[in-house]
Amino acid sequence: MTHKRHGQQPAISIIIPAFEETGLQNIAATFADEGGVELVFALAPDDRISKPPMGAKVAHAPKGRASQMNAGAWASSGQILLFLHADTRIPPESLALVRHTLARPNVAAGAYSLRVEGAGIWYKFISTGANLRSRWLGMPFGDQAIFMTRDVFHQIGGYEPIPILEDVRIVEAAARYGKIAVLPAQASTSARRWETRGRYATWLRHWGIMIAYKLGVAPQTLARWFAR
Repeated sequence: MTHKRHGQQPAISIIIPAFEETGLQNIAATFADEGGVELVFALAPDDRISKPPMGAKVAHAPKGRASQMNAGAWASSGQILLFLHADTRIPPESLALVRHTLARPNVAAGAYSLRVEGAGIWYKFISTGANLRSRWLGMPFGDQAIFMTRDVFHQIGGYEPIPILEDVRIVEAAARYGKIAVLPAQASTSARRWETRGRYATWLRHWGIMIAYKLGVAPQTLARWFAR
């Protein structure tokens, strides 16, 4: 995955914070035929990949999404930064829509619509609720593949070094510079955490965190209350 300009279109760096090697080759294969795309895998210090995907960059940082995504961003070279969780997938053809969206003068950042993988009405309910929240409140979460220009990322100062809600805080910061767009294209994320922690418990945890945050509770305190 070599970094190059795709005609006159801005190059996109896809930053992937990962805690283990599993699946990285499959992620790389998804974008293998896309021009103007750079992959950066941001790993914790204890993670070592025996063979990085062809052309991909590897950055290391203290374990934690905020620090790993910042390290990946600083190691990247694209004009657009897209932060993709390792258990989330986006259609490669949607990157053209990312470029088109950020070319609009009133847009500071964006994210995909969410689709939680899993059978049954419960996951449709979760996905629909997340998409309504994103569009009505301008508040997408990190599993929706947040993206912005490098300039906006630098003006914000990157992700805050906090243990929780780093995605919410960077979206709030980006909103000071313009609109937060939500694409019709979907980011498909694994239902693993809902299955592992319990569907209702995970849903209640998410809403509990957001309500407490909106009431003024600091992310550091929330991290103690709602350990990941």
